[in-house]
Amino acid sequence: MNFKVKISLVMLITIPTTATKVLAQSKSSYEIGINVGTLIYQGDLSQSAFGSTKDLKPAVGIYVGKDLNAYFSLRANLTIGKIGADESQFSYPAYKKFRNFMFTTPITEFSTVLVWNILGQSADRDYRKLSPYIFAGAGISFLNVNRDWSKIDTTVFNSKSAAIIGLGKDTLQATPRILPVIPLGIGLKYAITDKIGINAEATYRLAFSDYIDGFSYAANPNTTDKYYGISIGVSLNLARNNYKCPRVRR
Repeated sequence: MNFKVKISLVMLITIPTTATKVLAQSKSSYEIGINVGTLIYQGDLSQSAFGSTKDLKPAVGIYVGKDLNAYFSLRANLTIGKIGADESQFSYPAYKKFRNFMFTTPITEFSTVLVWNILGQSADRDYRKLSPYIFAGAGISFLNVNRDWSKIDTTVFNSKSAAIIGLGKDTLQATPRILPVIPLGIGLKYAITDKIGINAEATYRLAFSDYIDGFSYAANPNTTDKYYGISIGVSLNLARNNYKCPRVRR
């Protein structure tokens, strides 16, 4: 093999590799975003299995993400919102409009999740129009539970009823101020440009308390409370061209 052939082979091997590195350098591995939506409570005071969907309050979230490889990224999230329920608004089950429990709980949640980009990211990842993803992680929620049982109909619930006896136990229990949660979610991202995308997400939180609504024994102590969120948002890829053309020596 002569010298010219060797040089040609080296160029064929190194040029694609160098081009890939240059392309990778032109993409940032960081992304920031903001989502708006609502949080929905599921628990003892819910009207249905889907949770309390009346009088929903807005929620907002911001996040910073970092790519780990073509398929996985880490994301740090801050979510601020409020959940609540008012049994006086329910027409069924019938007993709830006589029990008349209500609560509101503002929530500030910090979480970190691992995101799996199902389709992966190629060299032209910013031009992939639709990108479905799923994620899971762990977080901490800061709560301020405000419960109210002042409207209970004592002609229906007397002193021997489970609701009244349970209230006696619940009032002796402190409501949680800090709550660990496990967020699980799915999302779909649509790329508008190579830097800007829009997304829709649904996030379910597994919680470890039956006092997110302030009631347990007076309602159903056999299950824990939970909440989930739905949102839409916009994201920004912090891409920049870090490649500098080499100087040509004369």
